[in-house]
Formats: sequence, C-alpha cells, structure tokens
Amino acid sequence: MLGQLNETGCESVLLFLTETGLSKGILDVTEPMRGLFTRTGVHDFSTQKQGEDSKVMREAFLVASGGVFKTPISLYRPETKKGDPRMWIYGLGRFAMPNDVCAIFVRSGDIHVLNLSRSVDFGHLASKGVRNPAAIKKREIEPNLPAEVVDLLTKEYKSAAIELLDSLKRIASAGPLKAVCKGDTAVGRSIEQALNIRINSSRDPDFQGRIEIKSGRKPKLGKGSGRQTLFACVPDWKISTCKSSTEIMQMFADRRSSPKGLFCTTSTRQANPKGLQLSMMESESQLKEFHIQNPKGDVCIWPLGKLHQRLLEKHKETFWVKAEASVRGGEEWFQLVSVMHTTQPSTIQFNRLVSDGSITLDHAIERDEVDFDIGHEKGPLFRMYKPRLPELFLGMPKEYTLV
Repeated sequence: MLGQLNETGCESVLLFLTETGLSKGILDVTEPMRGLFTRTGVHDFSTQKQGEDSKVMREAFLVASGGVFKTPISLYRPETKKGDPRMWIYGLGRFAMPNDVCAIFVRSGDIHVLNLSRSVDFGHLASKGVRNPAAIKKREIEPNLPAEVVDLLTKEYKSAAIELLDSLKRIASAGPLKAVCKGDTAVGRSIEQALNIRINSSRDPDFQGRIEIKSGRKPKLGKGSGRQTLFACVPDWKISTCKSSTEIMQMFADRRSSPKGLFCTTSTRQANPKGLQLSMMESESQLKEFHIQNPKGDVCIWPLGKLHQRLLEKHKETFWVKAEASVRGGEEWFQLVSVMHTTQPSTIQFNRLVSDGSITLDHAIERDEVDFDIGHEKGPLFRMYKPRLPELFLGMPKEYTLV
C-alpha cells in the first residue's frame, strides 16, 4: 500500500503508533515529519514557542477503509522536555490501534493520515470499480474509500508528466532548436523558451512548479559523459569557519594564480589542487569541507538536513533531457533525442554517493569587476557523474525516445 502511495508522487512519513501515545493523546513529531510540514508550508516548529498559548490547530483528514473524515489536529511544543514537538490527531483512537503504522502526507495544504495497517487493498477496490474523485475534490465528508484518494492523486501526479512529455516530443519532431544563448546553459534556456517557460531565479521546479527540467548535450562518440548539476546550496555560515564565499576565495585563490576567482571541484576521494576535500560526517549529520593542512578544522559545513531538503525540493520529479548539438552558419542548434524521467530521490543514496565521490561540490566564486577582493558565488553546485544518476532515485527511472 505504501508503494502505491509513493507512485502518486506524494512524499510521506511513517507514524508508528504506540499504546502509550494513543492512550495519552500525545504523538512525537519526528525530524522527517517536521521537515515535511516545513517544506509543504503546513507548520514550522522551529519558530513556534513553547506552551499551551502557542498551540496551533489545523485541519486533517483521516483516510481508512471506512472513508475519509475531517478532524482537528493540534501542533504544539510543551513547556517540559525541552519543548520537543508534539501533535495530536483528534479521533485517532477510533481510527487506529496500538502498533498500527500510518503514512502522513500533505495534499493541497492539508495533513492526511492513511492507516497502512487497516486500509483495504487499493488494487482490489479499483478492480471493483470503486471510484468517486469528485467527492474528494469537493472535500465532502461522506465516506470515500482510500482507493479514491490514491486514484485522484495518481491522476493529478501523472497529468503534468504526460503533458510535458507530449510537448517535448512535439518540439523534437519539429527539428533542431536554435540556441538562444551560448555556454553550458544554452540547451536548457532554448528548451525553456520553446516550452514558454519564463526564466526566473525561483527555486521551484520549472514545469507547472512540479517538474524540474535538466538538459544537456549528448556526449559525442568517444567522449566522457561528464557531470550533471543537481542543485546549488550555500553552507551554514553560522557554524562554518569561513563566514562568506568572499572569505573562502580570499583564503584559497590569490590574485596572481587565480585572477578570475575560485573555480574548483571538491570531493571525498582526495584533496583538489587547492588542498580542499569533503568529509561525510553522518554521525554529526553534517557534510564538511576542510583543508588537508588542517584536517581537524573546517572551511565550511552543510547540515545534511539542509542538503536533503534541497534535493527533495528540486528533484521530487525530474525530466533529464539529452540533445544532440550541431553548428550551422556559426550558430549552435539542438535536436532533442531522449529524456529520463525520475521520481522520489533517496537521501540515503545521496549520502552514499557523496561518500564514494560520485557526487561532488563545485565552487564558482567570481571576482567582482571593480573590487577584486570581493567574490560572487554562483554555487556552490552539487554535481553528479551522469552514469550514476539512476542510483540516486527510488524505483526504476523511465527512458523515452523523443525522435
């Protein structure tokens, strides 16, 4: 049942119910659940004060074999026990029993609680023709079976992907696209223009705010496959030794040897020519960049939770487009040839791929044109060797030929 929920594209967190929690009406809000609530805009426990006066009441939906029911949910931080986040879902005792496992997910800004231990089989219900998505859309409280919820989520999730794939096939069938600019971003910019996607600085996915589009030139025969940019993420300057990108540039890129700034790749495998190297510190939930002459110190630090959040935000669903480049009349043209469709990135795999050097960090700190001692960071960019890309995602990525 959880696998079917994952296929809808909904990010979920498991809730393991105990007899104590149900009897006392207290549920711990785990770190993954806090991250889910923050990313989806439901609630941010980090800004909530302790005590009854700061309790927040929201609306939630219980999804079980008997139907979908609206119920209040309280989100709070008690005065005691350091204010560890808590919640209570009203009526949960009538919906679940001790040792049940529930999946918590967010849809349309509302918390949904799906009882995985007691809900009926989706496939069985679907085979019986049990569907009524209109009732779910209207938020009616009449009993609606879990199959209807999952069926609606699946349709919503797949519709954007089908539309984007059809658009890319249409563009590919019309022939090569003329590059709208030069450089590494030319393929992506040209595809975005063909799709009528406005270029902006938003961190949201490109297509309908749901699907990220990553594009690149298809390697020529005999050439390496290169690396693919996953996302950009600045360090946590508060806990880093260096407090800015300018400070990093000043320390490791002198004007004479690096007149343009600091441009280098850092990995866990070995130190780069600047002496910089990465270290995965899973026990401390941190990724550290250090200099080999001072391995006990650090240059900068990324909390793993911050990196995981960027990965999940950016690549919940991604189309990786390949294009064959050619030059005609001094202009570059791109023929779209294929796309790989990925969903559900794995934070566990992310940690492993950073640890073995398959995911690297690129500094791209450019000197200011007026004041050479000031640096402007275009990253830091977390990049990955393209042949290993499918390993980052749960399930089997889907490959499509566009021509």
